Amino acid sequence: MFGEKWGEIERLTGGPRMDGLHSSESEDRDRSPPLPFRSQARSSPRPLPLPPPFAQDHCSLRQSRNSELHASHLAEAPVGWGTPAAAIPLPNRTRGFRRASLVGMEEGGSRREAAAALPDELVIEILARLPAKSLCRSSCVSRAWRALISDPANRRRFAQTLSGLFVSRPHGSWGFVDLSTASPPRPDTAFSFLRPTCGEMELLDSCNGLLLLRCTGASESPAPPFYVVCNPATGDWVSLPQPSRAPGLNDGFSDTYSAALGFDPAVSSNFHVFQLLQEYYEGNSDLFVVAVEIYSSETGSWVFKESGWSEVDIRFTGQMTYFSGFLHFCIVSNAVASVDTEGQAWKVSRVLHNAVYGYDSSISHSQGRLLYVDRSVWRSDTLSIYILEDHNSEEWIWTFKQSIYKMDLFGPRPAQGGWDYYMAAFHPDGNLVFFYDVLQKRLMSCDMKHGDVRAICTLGEVLELVHGYEYDVRRLFLPYVPLYSRALASPFVN
Repeated sequence: MFGEKWGEIERLTGGPRMDGLHSSESEDRDRSPPLPFRSQARSSPRPLPLPPPFAQDHCSLRQSRNSELHASHLAEAPVGWGTPAAAIPLPNRTRGFRRASLVGMEEGGSRREAAAALPDELVIEILARLPAKSLCRSSCVSRAWRALISDPANRRRFAQTLSGLFVSRPHGSWGFVDLSTASPPRPDTAFSFLRPTCGEMELLDSCNGLLLLRCTGASESPAPPFYVVCNPATGDWVSLPQPSRAPGLNDGFSDTYSAALGFDPAVSSNFHVFQLLQEYYEGNSDLFVVAVEIYSSETGSWVFKESGWSEVDIRFTGQMTYFSGFLHFCIVSNAVASVDTEGQAWKVSRVLHNAVYGYDSSISHSQGRLLYVDRSVWRSDTLSIYILEDHNSEEWIWTFKQSIYKMDLFGPRPAQGGWDYYMAAFHPDGNLVFFYDVLQKRLMSCDMKHGDVRAICTLGEVLELVHGYEYDVRRLFLPYVPLYSRALASPFVN
């Protein structure tokens, strides 16, 4: 019986799968024809074509008529954080949902009747096994299913998707932009559930529902900073023991400012924290990564590992992400340096060959693939996206996916200088990428598949970073996916 019911659920939800960067063929057949490569109405001169291989797949972007941010709206937007963010549904959430009668059901039977025939306990049990994107599709089956999915009592059993973005503001504070259609509880950006002894806090990283903070302590006597890992959805938190090098220090010889969090609840309830040790080489003003110290919540201790990378030139550019058991970060040689949670596997994968060094790159992941974005100044009219198809192979090979014209995102190039923007985040379960337009002070989204550009909201004060070689490794935007499980694995849970 369970197998029969499971088969009905697959037909109702489109199958318990995680779609790739492109939707399935059945969805594509239900859509309108793809957009032309470039918008036809354009007053500015056409950008010069990119040299191979960049000219093979330019993504045409058009401003959605229903999503333009009108001047009147900008004028009415308050200076603070009160401007409501437009809800960002998952791409193709309902448009591709087929309305044909269900295969194998009795003639005249409807989708709603089939859903109503299933007991709530069985529906909850099966929905709990679906990935986030299929779960969102399931909410369109019937009102009863939508109620089960949105019920706070069931929330912790279901897969969650992007809820919003933490936004760094001046003076060490954080705002939050809500991007969810399901209206989950907003996270406490003041972290009031922490003890007052944590003192001043810096939000360093977010990974699958957990946050990494660096705290200075509230005592009058000087004490080294310490790390805290917390779950804002449940209020659980744990302070970590001190690594061998104090966190967040730069004494002119070495630097421990950069740290990242690694956590995948689908694999384990344990988490890891990575602290990079960087040092200045004699005669060079740049910092080089020479070691990584790794904390494991399973053992409750740190392990210091000297660099095992084959290359010496490991200059960190400030962008990191945790994916598939590895910490990945961009380095200036247009490559990605990676290290696993044990400090045993060290990899350097080259993205661009025979290219000039630069700090203008970003790394993230979406829908089970690692993404690298090249924003090099010498290709100033576009940004190019690469994907790592197979991270389980011995040799990691990056594949060019598409290019996006900055003019289509932000309009014509300003008369003085160039476009000023920040790569905010990729949607973990969809085709959306988020940008922050510094000049217009607005958060924007772009559908990488269909080319729709949407202005989400205007933002108040956002921390300004120094661009170029005097880069700042702080992250302005951190994506947040709620985690309603109360398990925060550590020998020292507070």
